[in-house]
Amino acid sequence: INIHTASVACQTCHIPSTALKNPTKLIWDWSTAGQDRPEDHFTYLKIKGDFVYKENVEPVYLWFNGNNAYRYLLGDKIDPTRPTLITQPAGDITDPTAKIFPFKIHIAKQPYDSVFMYLLQPRTGGGGDGGGGFWETFDWPSALALGAQDTGLQFSGQYGFAETWMYWPTTHMVQPKENALQCDDCHSADGRLDWAALGYPGDPIKWGGRSIPELSSTTP
Repeated sequence: INIHTASVACQTCHIPSTALKNPTKLIWDWSTAGQDRPEDHFTYLKIKGDFVYKENVEPVYLWFNGNNAYRYLLGDKIDPTRPTLITQPAGDITDPTAKIFPFKIHIAKQPYDSVFMYLLQPRTGGGGDGGGGFWETFDWPSALALGAQDTGLQFSGQYGFAETWMYWPTTHMVQPKENALQCDDCHSADGRLDWAALGYPGDPIKWGGRSIPELSSTTP
């Protein structure tokens, strides 16, 4: 079973789920902020919008070589018709330095300029002078205009909300060894790994592992 460490990160088997004691935030929708609705830390806050929290969350699995293939930078153009990746793990099945690694995906809806097509950073708090931030006025146009002053980006006055994804590597919350994943957790008809998405023709226990010079053809 130790041969797995050539292609599978230790965290993959030893952190089978997260948020065991307290729920973790998976979705944050800024577009609903500012509404006068009942508030609860885990579902809705007027200053921040709607949330979705969950407990005992199963990770998603991607190849990861320890670096980011992409990181969103202030002013980068977006396509609001599809999710904008704030971070994207680097690595694939052909990368000998990459291993299958567990991630949490944080999904959000964030404001963007619908003319210049980039994400906008609103001014939220106003500091000691009042400042007129969103948490004081609950007015998106003025908060985005003030945020543009802070960042140096242009604000056209036209805005919308775009979906963003952020991949968070799962490293904390290692569980006791008796909770580690076993063979059938992955190598079964209803296993948790999507072999096709990872680049395999099928379950490598039947098809064999990835073909990389540094690795045996039978490596999982």
